Amino acid sequence: MSKAVNRLMRRTPVPPPLIRTPETKDSLVERPGVLPPPSPAKEGHVEAQREADRLKALQDLNILDTPNEPFFDNIVELMRRMFSVDMAIIALVDGHRSWPKASAGLGGIEVARKDAFSHKVVETGKMLHVPDALTDRHFSTHPMVRGEDGVRFYFGLPVRSADGQIVGTLAVLDRTPRHVQPHQIDALKNMARVLTDHLALRKLAVSDGLTGVLTRRAFETEGQRLAALCSRHRHALSLICFDLDHFKAINDTYGHQAGDKVLTEVAAACQSLLRESDLFGRVGGEEFGVLLPETSRRGALLVAEKIRRAVSELRFTFEGKVVGVTASFGVARDRNRRHDLSKLMGWADAAMYRAKKRGRNCCVALGVSSDPDAGRRRRVLKAGQVVFAHNSAAIDCTVRSLGADGAGVDMTSTTDVPDRFQLVIRSDGLDARCRVTSRTPTHLEVDFK
Repeated sequence: MSKAVNRLMRRTPVPPPLIRTPETKDSLVERPGVLPPPSPAKEGHVEAQREADRLKALQDLNILDTPNEPFFDNIVELMRRMFSVDMAIIALVDGHRSWPKASAGLGGIEVARKDAFSHKVVETGKMLHVPDALTDRHFSTHPMVRGEDGVRFYFGLPVRSADGQIVGTLAVLDRTPRHVQPHQIDALKNMARVLTDHLALRKLAVSDGLTGVLTRRAFETEGQRLAALCSRHRHALSLICFDLDHFKAINDTYGHQAGDKVLTEVAAACQSLLRESDLFGRVGGEEFGVLLPETSRRGALLVAEKIRRAVSELRFTFEGKVVGVTASFGVARDRNRRHDLSKLMGWADAAMYRAKKRGRNCCVALGVSSDPDAGRRRRVLKAGQVVFAHNSAAIDCTVRSLGADGAGVDMTSTTDVPDRFQLVIRSDGLDARCRVTSRTPTHLEVDFK
């Protein structure tokens, strides 16, 4: 009996799946057929969310726009020698660019994401081997192939974070066509794993490698402990967040070494004005946080004003020019003394952006009794597009701060961007009309209108 049933099952074709389709306006019928493919809109949403997750992992590393580090420099130099090639690079890819964390034999200049070999690696999640770019239909007109770099050979692998997200690439390049051997593929894979392990350890670091103050993660960890302690004993606690004004203009005009010097001296000037019990950390590229126990709103404003004056008095000489720097300060506290660090940081950020709107180089306080969402900006790393000219022009960008009333946007160049445009962030479903309130060659601050 069972053998007969088995023979019958083998001979009987499996019926196609039943699909419910509308027969009339108010009824559905079941028809045999194939399952419909995912809609383009659904696929687009999945892709946007995947990119959002990838950029969140990159943001958590807090590595973009950081200075040269011997570890990464040694890796690229080692790869160049091992492969006997002209060039090697570790590139991090955000929403609009491929940024070289370390390079050997290349100029070390960021390029638009669409013009980078690394874009293809990030897009596919696979290694990319181009024996001769000049004869490859995908890359024969590539700017790095036709331009002064004269790249003919490229071999690159994804660099992943500890949770598996692709944050960039490790690649070797040459001006002569060539093929890679199996043992070379294994070598590059092993080096990519070393980078992943290093990035994981980097997140555990307590001190910022450039300024010597607490890293963002360490600041948040210690800050949460301090907030809980002050809440338990009903002690006052205030937070200052400050951001250097037009800092990207310094990097763009005088280079990253100049920017590093500014950050180092600003951190030293601030540290000299604080108590041992205060927490001081670098919470963003050019943003710092100061947590002040046993300090009222008025006391925190006095500290913020002292730091503001100290920063504004700093002078730097770059390329024979004397350059000054200022900062905008936001102060927050919870007068009910139920301290929550994430809320305090949100309020302090909101106050800081109000200070920028007031003309920068000033201090603004915000507390729990104020509207916490008015002007609040979150530090983010999101892929976006700047759309203008009646939707006929679109430029990729990376959104670095975002709030209900505006955003901060990084671009390869802001030269051709009009003062009014649409900002599209597909992962958030955002399509907002914007007005530019300030700009540098690579950064825009915008209000939503």
